[in-house]
Amino acid sequence: MIMIDVFRREVLAKITAAIGLSSLGAGRTLAQEPNEYNVGTASPAAEQAASDVANEVSRVLNWDGNEKTITGIYSQEAIDNLDNRPDVRYTEINGTYQAISETLPWGIDRVDANVAHSNDETGGDDTDGEGGAHVTIIDSGVDYGHTDLDDNYIDGKDFVNDGGDAMDDYGHGTHVAGTSDAEDDDEDVIGVCTAAHLHAAKVLGSDGYGSWSDIAAGIEWTANQGHDVGNLSLGGTSYSQTVKDACQYAYDDGVLLVAAAGNEGPRGNSVLYPAAYEEVIAVSATDRSNDIARFSSTGPEVELAAPGVNVLSTTLGGGTGEKSGTSMASPHVAGAGGQLMDNGYTNREARTRLRDTAEDIGLSSTEQGHGLVNVAAALSDSSNSSPTVDSLSLTEVETDVDAEFDADWQVSDSDGNLDSVDLTLTDDTDSETEDTASIDVSGDSASGTTRLVASGDDGSGNNYTAELVVTDANEASSSDTATETESEDTTDASTPTIKSFSVSTRTTGVWFRAESDWAVSDADSDLDTVTTELLDANQNVLDSASSNVSGSNASGSHEVRTRSSDADVVKLTVTDAAGNQTSDTRDV
Repeated sequence: MIMIDVFRREVLAKITAAIGLSSLGAGRTLAQEPNEYNVGTASPAAEQAASDVANEVSRVLNWDGNEKTITGIYSQEAIDNLDNRPDVRYTEINGTYQAISETLPWGIDRVDANVAHSNDETGGDDTDGEGGAHVTIIDSGVDYGHTDLDDNYIDGKDFVNDGGDAMDDYGHGTHVAGTSDAEDDDEDVIGVCTAAHLHAAKVLGSDGYGSWSDIAAGIEWTANQGHDVGNLSLGGTSYSQTVKDACQYAYDDGVLLVAAAGNEGPRGNSVLYPAAYEEVIAVSATDRSNDIARFSSTGPEVELAAPGVNVLSTTLGGGTGEKSGTSMASPHVAGAGGQLMDNGYTNREARTRLRDTAEDIGLSSTEQGHGLVNVAAALSDSSNSSPTVDSLSLTEVETDVDAEFDADWQVSDSDGNLDSVDLTLTDDTDSETEDTASIDVSGDSASGTTRLVASGDDGSGNNYTAELVVTDANEASSSDTATETESEDTTDASTPTIKSFSVSTRTTGVWFRAESDWAVSDADSDLDTVTTELLDANQNVLDSASSNVSGSNASGSHEVRTRSSDADVVKLTVTDAAGNQTSDTRDV
């Protein structure tokens, strides 16, 4: 491991040599020999061209759509020609990042992870054998034979040596893994998680360095496996579009990415990449006195702080040892993220929750971000935020006898503790309650349409108000109201039509995903919404997606997903502006 404060000059020289002179603005005119480049393409033609002119292609990374990155050996002339193509997004020499660690390393107690453990929060399987967070250490590998890691370790992949397992040959990844997920087995140390599913993407070699392409491939693999958290205790001073593409891809696919801010010292804006990318949580390091560690990078990109001085964790070959660095701080946050995602949070919700519950330790925002990560507070019921009414609307439904209305609603809870939605319909003329409804909900979001009826009333001009109260499992609640005036319009409204509806499914890691492709129409040209719901056998909504539409024809697609094994059908519902609906289902 490289001591940042002692060998800084040597390290910077090695980084400069590794990334090439192009990062300093001089490399393109001096480099005559073929070099390894990353070529970002935006079309199949560009991909073919990049492959054709390469002396050798070592890797193809697939992002969304037609965007790809080709890693290979190229002559300067080939790169110059590719740079002139409008469908080539970028070319860059395949530089390196290094393990960010040590200057001299405790922290589980300080972030109150042990309090979470006492409340049976381990990040691991539920009592029925389902669930459990999947945490990937994107580093130098993991010593999966270590007695404090072996029961949690699931699998890994070696991107440095193009295949094989991810056994650590440097020691850095093993130390990081222990902080995030060491077992509670009365031996050695204990992690922030103690039973999460542990994975390793080996992207750093035995010298602690890894190419941008290898690192991007490790991030891509983490996303494609459906893992929840990726920890990146590595970095460098140079921006890499290849690694940026990988972070964007993984974050959009649901991965919570956490990275060490760097050991460049508190000298202004010194946060390294990939921590500086917006898709990544940048973590600074603190000491036992809640001061910023003397080696820790600082800057506006810092999002959270965590212990990083004299941190005791697992070491290569067995046993424990102390290390210092933002590399040691980052896995505290990664483990906290794993705990939240084991409790049903998405990556974005977990990121917000970690920010909202962080402890202000009196440092500047460029030093601590939102504060020191607090695992117990993030998981504590007592600190749960109130649920939110995201939307509520009331639409009259034309009938001959009753005044009927559809209440369309959507609610959410950042803590994932939704419990019930209660609706009350009141006639504003006499303040009489006309109808009520109660719906059981769960998780972090729910939506629906509820019919409310003022029986026997077919007058006009009366105002009706629907009040919605959403309550979470801790009895915290929020409410909202919507009002509609009963009209005299008794014209028959046409019912919207589902012209086509197909569903395709796939499973990536722990996620089951279903994509609905649909086309709808309405003779009155008043299309309003199209909603896709993933239901279990009891018609409970596991996930939903909705699109606002208009006019007489509309088409599109939705993706819904679940980590439950209970998915049964996909339901499509089209609604027009008058509240008329048509639904259809497909088995999955």
